[in-house]
Parts: sequence; C-alpha cells; structure tokens
Amino acid sequence: MDNVSFVFRAWNFLRNPVISFALRVVVSGLLLSYLIKLSAFTEIARVFSRIDPLYLLAFFIIYFLSVSLQSLRWKYLIGAWDISQRFTTLFRWIMTGLFLNNFLPGSLGGDAYRLYSGGRDTGKVEDIAATIFYERVLGYSSLVTLGLVVLSIRADFTSDWLFWLLLGGVFLLLTGIAIVSTLPAFERFAESMMERFAITRKLNLNNWLHSFRFKVRHPGELAGVFLVSFLIQFADVFSFRLVASAIQLPVNLSDLLLFVPLLYLAILLPLSVNGIGIRESVFVIFASSWGISSADAVAFSLTVFTLNLAGSLVGGLSYWFDHPTRDKEINKPRISG
Repeated sequence: MDNVSFVFRAWNFLRNPVISFALRVVVSGLLLSYLIKLSAFTEIARVFSRIDPLYLLAFFIIYFLSVSLQSLRWKYLIGAWDISQRFTTLFRWIMTGLFLNNFLPGSLGGDAYRLYSGGRDTGKVEDIAATIFYERVLGYSSLVTLGLVVLSIRADFTSDWLFWLLLGGVFLLLTGIAIVSTLPAFERFAESMMERFAITRKLNLNNWLHSFRFKVRHPGELAGVFLVSFLIQFADVFSFRLVASAIQLPVNLSDLLLFVPLLYLAILLPLSVNGIGIRESVFVIFASSWGISSADAVAFSLTVFTLNLAGSLVGGLSYWFDHPTRDKEINKPRISG
C-alpha cells in the first residue's frame, strides 16, 4: 500500500502544470546540450555560415502557402459543420496558434487558441472542436500515407520493418477513427451508454458526441479536403528540402518524404517544449542514411526550427494587434431592447 500511495503522490506531483513544464524544459535543455557537444558547435556555426538567402526567401513563400492551405482546409471543414467564417480570420487564428505552439508541447497551445477564438466568435464550441480534431486526423493521415508510399517504393522490409510498424499502426488507428465516427450505430451505442450516468447528462456530452460525427459526406467535398491535406504535406516536405539546399546538404526529397512523417510523429509526444531536443535527436538518427555528419544534421534541424519560429512571429503580431479588438468586444455595452 505504501508503494501504491507513493506512486500516486508522485504522479500527482508530475501532473502539476508548473512541474510538467519545468521537466519538459529540462529534457529539451539536456538533449540540446548533448547534441551540441556531440556535434561540435564550431561545425554547426560553419554550416550556418553557408546559408543561401534566396532559398530562405523561397522557404517563407512555401511556409505561408502551407498556412493558406491549412486555412482553406479548415474553411471546408467548418462549412461541413454549417459554420461560416472568413478565410482571412481563419488564417489569422492559425498563424497565432503557430506562434503559441512555441511555448507549449506539441500543438496544444495553437489548438486551444483556435478553439477559444472559434468558440467565442461562433458560439459553437463543440463544432469548432470537432473541426480542429478532424483537421488533425486528416493532416496526419495524409502525412502517414506519404510515408507508406515511400516505403512501398523502397520495398526493403528487412531494413524498414520498424517504419512499417509505426506508420502502419498510426494509419490503421486514424482510419479506424474516421470509419467509426461515420457510423450511426456507434453514435446510438455511445448515447445509450451516456444516458446511464448522471455526470454525462449534466455535462451534455451527447451534444459533443453529435458534433464529433464526421460531417463531410459529399464525395466531391471529401476529395477536396484530402487533396488540400496532401498539398499541405508536400509543401511542408518541400520546405525541408529548401532548407537542405540553403545550407548545401545532399538530402533528397524522396528521403524527406519518409523522414518528415516520422519526425512529426516524434515531436507530437509531449516530452519537451515545442519538440526542442526531440527534433534534433531524430535528425541525428537519420544523418548517416543521408550521408551527412551529426553536426550537419543538428544545424539542419536548428535552421528548420529557427525559420519556422521566424515565420510564426507573424502570428505573434496578429495576436498583439487583436488585443484592442477583443477588449472592445468584451467591454462593449450591451443594449437591451
């Protein structure tokens, strides 16, 4: 019993938001320190010194194209949930979310901000949450599909069995979620289960369940959403290729089509702040297959991170200038008729 109570107290201690954040900072710092020491800082600086600015300009064009496509996909989805919102507003929310992601694990900060902003403007929190959820499902499904296509072309199961297991498992999980979410029988079963408990009735979880049914049913709309999702992933992968070219590294686009899905799955784990340290470790693991040194791999990773951070600062400006608008809306006197 003492051991059980100790584990319980330790778990509650680690769940504290401040402690959890501090641990992620420590993990990120330790991993970065180790990688910089392993790779030799002077070598990393040498790689940075040969960056071609024209490639960096192309990177930012692709970066904002990707965000525009994400906004278009989200507009498709909220339309399926009978919500209307301007493209520019969605673009601004996504940019602000990308900025907030720099301070929290995974994409938690950005999604929370989008949920808050969308729920505040539309009054449909459950529906906005559902569109964000399915946007993530579609995004990772298309990304994992690209990785599986590359594995099929490589046709080297002996060396790639772990990649097959990881990407295949995630693909089956996401496919299962998509299939189950469209079944009326599952919704009826879940509703009957919720009716048995007072707490679920009190929280109106049936409203959430209804909102989370996948609403994109028209084949044309579904094909359009998938097409945009694949374009987003291709844009992201191509941006990595541009960075590699900018610092003159011989990394092929075909290699990145497999690497980027695995990288995004790794940094999805809430083990560090914004994937710092985890990201660099994955780059180093793939360095030998690309024929580059660990120093080059860390420089590659830090350049990608820095450029994404620079792009997300536009979202920080948007958040800053949105403050007066939000304050006016909150403080606006309500006229009763």
